[in-house]
Amino acid sequence: MKLVAEVVPGKPIEHEIATIERADEISQASAGLTIAEGKTILENLQKEIVTAQVHQHGISVRPCPRCGSAFRTKGYYRATLRSVYGNVGMRIRRLRGCSCSGSQARSFSALFTNKNPITPELRYLTAKMAALLPFGKVADFLGELLPLSAQATAGTVRNRTMKVGKRLQKSAEVLATGSSNRPCKKLIVGLDAGYVRNRQQRPERNFEVIAGKALDGQGPSTRFAFVRNGGSEATSAVDLAMRQCGVTETTSITVLTDGDAGLRAVQQQVAPEAEHVLDWFHIAMRFTNLQQLAKGVNALTDGGVRRHALDELERAKWRFWNGHRIRGLIGLVHLQQWARAQCFSHIHSLKKLENALLDMVHYLELNADSMPNYGKRYRAGQRMSTFQLCYSAVLLMDVICRQLAKPS
Repeated sequence: MKLVAEVVPGKPIEHEIATIERADEISQASAGLTIAEGKTILENLQKEIVTAQVHQHGISVRPCPRCGSAFRTKGYYRATLRSVYGNVGMRIRRLRGCSCSGSQARSFSALFTNKNPITPELRYLTAKMAALLPFGKVADFLGELLPLSAQATAGTVRNRTMKVGKRLQKSAEVLATGSSNRPCKKLIVGLDAGYVRNRQQRPERNFEVIAGKALDGQGPSTRFAFVRNGGSEATSAVDLAMRQCGVTETTSITVLTDGDAGLRAVQQQVAPEAEHVLDWFHIAMRFTNLQQLAKGVNALTDGGVRRHALDELERAKWRFWNGHRIRGLIGLVHLQQWARAQCFSHIHSLKKLENALLDMVHYLELNADSMPNYGKRYRAGQRMSTFQLCYSAVLLMDVICRQLAKPS
């Protein structure tokens, strides 16, 4: 297999790329190219094409735009182009500055300013896969498909991904600065958090990642995430998302969280005037856990006790849904005291239900000021849960957990 290049019209140049040999009989294993043959062909083809491009670019440098004199050659230096189809060594021409520029005359490269450049396709492929898989798995997978010279280690994959992430963050800041002046009337911000195991065991084994999503109901949603470490990352990340949505002083902001004290502190820091709403999804899940404990009571021997506990839990849930939080808390307290009665000491499931009810009452009391009439909000078409709002953020956190919880 040969490559025929015609850089100068009428003067073709041939380069041998690879030699492929096959028997007369064909089988599934011998049909077409193998992975090794394909990688060899692509690597050799890339090498010949890039070498010809660099040579042609070096001899076709334009003269000085001021005086029209040709630039003189100072020398050559070696560089390596890292691409999807392999690493290619290049001999790049370095030029002397023109004398017409006086003291500003300096030598400069005729091609890449970076000594070891990386093609955008390789950056994109590495960063896209590293966002979905652990760095070590990405390095192994790319090693199976890319040529031998293009293979990278887990550390290289991580460094490239971090560089792409920093560039994306800077681009987001620029886009937010020059975004449309369309004001946002109402903004919904959902926050959720989770702990991730640290790559380094010191100074702490785990750190907390907060992910969220801002939605104004008209434009596309804006997602953000940051590590809570007491710095200014929280303010900058959420502020950037709000600016992208067009938040002004007159914008009505609603923040949905699960009632965690840390998330409420973040809300007070970035949007102190916003309305905080306790996520109904988390309330419903806690009631589901209580109902499961109540169902653990034997229906044959203690059927009346089981029915009473389930009915009271359903009644309390209905009260919180319709905004009667005081009556709902009173009902849960009465149910907790009822489950603590001495006559039920032989029912172990009620003991667990009593402890769970105590935690539930404490949780709801701490967030009593953030529980509106959920039924009214639902009928008005307003959001009341971060389950749908932050579903993508939860997936993002899951990716981060799988990324950092496994050794690279």
